[in-house]
Amino acid sequence: MLVHPVNFFGHAAVASWRVGRGGLPLGAMLPDFSTMCGARIASTPDSEVADGIALHHATDKAFHGLPSVIGLMRELDQRLERGRCARGPRRAAAHIGVELLIDGVLVDNEEYRDSFILGLEYETQIEWRHEGDDLRYAELITRMRAHGVPLDLKRPESITHRLARMLGHRPLLAPSQSDLSTITISLLEHKPRVEMAVDGVLRQLRAALTPPVDTRGAPSSP
Repeated sequence: MLVHPVNFFGHAAVASWRVGRGGLPLGAMLPDFSTMCGARIASTPDSEVADGIALHHATDKAFHGLPSVIGLMRELDQRLERGRCARGPRRAAAHIGVELLIDGVLVDNEEYRDSFILGLEYETQIEWRHEGDDLRYAELITRMRAHGVPLDLKRPESITHRLARMLGHRPLLAPSQSDLSTITISLLEHKPRVEMAVDGVLRQLRAALTPPVDTRGAPSSP
């Protein structure tokens, strides 16, 4: 099963821990944005955006290796299994659902919201691999700017709606109506567990990233 995560808001939040302008959070979100619109990034001459892209990949690697995150995903998978959600959508929802539940907590942080908006509004040059990629990205970023901060992620039913859109065209992952009901119920049950765990997840993620970052957003002293 290959499921591309799209927790772009979380990547903007992590970018806010480092010194930078809008280019860093934009770069940190770009890999998710390119997945969302079906475009492929070739390169960018903007060093801050490039740093953000590198931060995205480092963050994903660290995040998915955290025992706390693995545990949250396992617990949600078990909830979905008890609700008799089919295996394909169950595995996908357990992975993406935890990421988006975490984002639903992070959207309450003003600094993270500011980083997200700065990233969306940042204009830069991006080289794309295929013809039409630039147009697909332009359409997506226009929609994202119009939508603003994804406050809908605070509601588990909205996360279910996003999952249905993401997985609906994947034969092995597409959830049935019964699966979607189970997903919503499981997300509602799991939400308090995620809310309690978020602070610990962020502390572990800060410690796992290189260089380490202190709580003021500046690189820690050696």
